[in-house]
Amino acid sequence: MKLDEVEYIGFQRIKDRGTAKILEETDDILFMQDTMSEAYMLACDDPELAKDVIDRHSDLEYDLLETTCKEAADYMCEKYGFTNIEICHQFAYLKEAPEEDPRVRLRNADMDDLPAIMEVYHELDEEEMAVNIKRGAVYMAYAVGDLVGIIGEHTEGSQGMLYVYPEHRRKGYAWALEKAMFAKAIRKGEIPFGQVIDGNTASMELQKKNGLTEGKRLIYWTWK
Repeated sequence: MKLDEVEYIGFQRIKDRGTAKILEETDDILFMQDTMSEAYMLACDDPELAKDVIDRHSDLEYDLLETTCKEAADYMCEKYGFTNIEICHQFAYLKEAPEEDPRVRLRNADMDDLPAIMEVYHELDEEEMAVNIKRGAVYMAYAVGDLVGIIGEHTEGSQGMLYVYPEHRRKGYAWALEKAMFAKAIRKGEIPFGQVIDGNTASMELQKKNGLTEGKRLIYWTWK
């Protein structure tokens, strides 16, 4: 299956970094597991085919699935006991490396930072955040000596974990942190991408304002 569209950059990233366990791949589907995050990932535009693929692998211990097929996500809830679906828009930065904001300095977070991070960022549990810290994918952001925010890369490769402390908002730091992360990814030969939860209008507008390209398909995360 071709993975040259924005919404499939994450699938290609997993394959490129060598953590993809391919379960099925044809011209119409890609079904694999990321051995780092342990998430199953299904790219398929045909709802019935997507369901068939899931059923053909019913012996798997499904816990977490990322898919571009809404019907597949619904099916996981109907038949496999999943209870949660999160809908996301995927954005990618397809330009040359942006000029970084000289005000901002990123420092790799360490385990001593974990309590402070968990106080303000609640989208990941402490165990998963610790994994990301240990692999060097979470950063504390400073400006003029002050801690202004947090940013990082999720286990499956998308950029996120963005948080700017309230007293430092409306100073351009959110975009400054994103640019710093984009530059890091581009230097490694990667296309920076991230996901925005459906309904987060402010973040959607930030991505569009700053020149990111939105994928044509939505991303559905579903889990037990």
